[in-house]
Amino acid sequence: MIDDTSLEFDMFEDIRRKLVEVFVREGRTRLEAEKIALYIVQGVRDVPKLLTILTEEEADAEILSALSSFLEDATALDKARMILLGLDHQDQS
Repeated sequence: MIDDTSLEFDMFEDIRRKLVEVFVREGRTRLEAEKIALYIVQGVRDVPKLLTILTEEEADAEILSALSSFLEDATALDKARMILLGLDHQDQS
């Protein structure tokens, strides 16, 4: 999140903290909750940038670059999904 503005960083940090608390209240360990929340925030942080670029008159290269960043970070959402579904431990058995 190096290129995020301070306001964006604060917003994503608030989201991460809120998700951690939700997951802890739902019975997850603090460590697992932190991991899931971090993956979710990582996975969605480029959504506003992508949406902004798609609603403006941008060159194809800029659109494709933003889309590429979004898709790269989308793998984090898959990691969060795997933990939430309990599938991340199956490979370790």
